[in-house]
Amino acid sequence: MLCLKVSLPFLLSAMIIGLLVSFFQAITSLQEQTLTFVPKALVVVVVVFILFPWLINTMMDYTAETFNRMSQAGP
Repeated sequence: MLCLKVSLPFLLSAMIIGLLVSFFQAITSLQEQTLTFVPKALVVVVVVFILFPWLINTMMDYTAETFNRMSQAGP
């Protein structure tokens, strides 16, 4: 569940930008391969910078919970 929670913003943003670029390419009949990659990469980088504090807190909470469970299950 954590994997989905962490990766969903990146996947959704890339998918939405990919759809928008595909519509633009279909309308203009422009079939340039780099036109699909560059906007998606830029949007994912922007999303990383925006969500970085939340991402770090989520992963740190998960790590702390995992170590607490490991210490409780010890010998």
